[in-house]
Amino acid sequence: KHLLCVSSALPKATLTVEPNPLFPGETVTLTCSVGIDSSWSYKWYKYRNDNVVFQSVRHTITGDTLTISRAAESDQGLYRCQGEIQSRSISSIISDCVTITVNDYQPKATLTSDKEDTFTGDSVTLNCTVESSGWKFYWYRQIPDSIPVTTTSGYSYTLSWVSVSDGGQYWCRAGRGDPVYYTLYSDPVQINITVPPGSIVSMSLPRLLCGLLVVSPFLLVSIVLTVKCCRARGENFLSVFLQSAHPSL
Repeated sequence: KHLLCVSSALPKATLTVEPNPLFPGETVTLTCSVGIDSSWSYKWYKYRNDNVVFQSVRHTITGDTLTISRAAESDQGLYRCQGEIQSRSISSIISDCVTITVNDYQPKATLTSDKEDTFTGDSVTLNCTVESSGWKFYWYRQIPDSIPVTTTSGYSYTLSWVSVSDGGQYWCRAGRGDPVYYTLYSDPVQINITVPPGSIVSMSLPRLLCGLLVVSPFLLVSIVLTVKCCRARGENFLSVFLQSAHPSL
């Protein structure tokens, strides 16, 4: 005969909370697990083992999760969970306590730049920081509360090979969760981008003409005539010249 051994040790529930700490209006998810058996259903407790958390307008229980939406300061406190298999009248060992903290303010992003004055062709790196973790970052230029320039999973955004048109004010904010909870906008950072000294774009017209006189007097005569035509039509010669020589400028 074979002896069938049945373990009498009950498994212990494990409770995880994300995010924590959180801020007013955020959504927080509590997840309870007891091994890999899918037969378990779950109970949730706040403060005491006899204080059961039930389904409500802001509290949604689905399988092994309890979701609290639009979190308020009244939602903070000690939480525990427990698994049970009603058909077998079995309950797990109750989980350890997890303290949920709901801060009483909306966080504000902080924006910094590795440089505020730079030249065309350089790069500028912006850093957006927020307390706690789990955020995505939204970047804005010239006007906050508009469509973001880009969204990043990390806190840095690099503008490479910048041009004068990339200059201006930048803002950032962060968001997390579903629905997305946003921080306050950062204060703006001003980025000033200028053309390097000696660049052909920054060269004055007299200096350009002197240089051409040395290279080719005939070309200079042609340019002088073109300048007169541009002035007669109210156009800027240097802009016309650069556009024809370098269409991408």
